[in-house]
Amino acid sequence: MVFQEAVFIHLIRLMKHLAFATLIFCALIAFSRCGNFPVAKNEAPAINTVAANAIFTIILPENHTTGYTWQMKQDYNEAVINQVNEVWHGNEKGIYFNLRSLAAGQTTLTFISRKYQDTADIKHFIVKIGDN
Repeated sequence: MVFQEAVFIHLIRLMKHLAFATLIFCALIAFSRCGNFPVAKNEAPAINTVAANAIFTIILPENHTTGYTWQMKQDYNEAVINQVNEVWHGNEKGIYFNLRSLAAGQTTLTFISRKYQDTADIKHFIVKIGDN
């Protein structure tokens, strides 16, 4: 009986270590995907070309100590692009707007920098989706 209890205790410890290792592995995989997408850098009137059915990123500087934040205006063609998420990467790296290209076409994305109701800046990005 003592042998069985010892084996059981070791199995429980092993399962805890495996569960922890699995959790760490999943977190590393998830975080390694942040910011690894192609970046659309060119403001209008330049055109950014993106492959169809791909995720891409627009990065804007955002320092939360100033109180100004970027918002994406919801006036783009949703048949061509949809917003996946936005992730703030700190004052030095700014905010990443991750978007998915859906179908061939072109649309303009508008970003507004605001503090409360005051508008500080507006940026436009023209995105053309290729039809791979």
